[in-house]
Amino acid sequence: MTDQRKMEIVKALAYGETPEQAAAAEGVGAEEAREIARSCAAEVAAERETLRKAGYLNG
Repeated sequence: MTDQRKMEIVKALAYGETPEQAAAAEGVGAEEAREIARSCAAEVAAERETLRKAGYLNG
């Protein structure tokens, strides 16, 4: 998996998609996306905060 695809999954998770939705969008296995969700939880949280501050997410 490329770093770009991994970051797209992180971004999708930050937007609130499930690992299964992110996997389908990026053409990877659901287990692979679930592993990214687990191993990159801090990155997902940081991206979510960035998106919130930019006005793309409420809350």
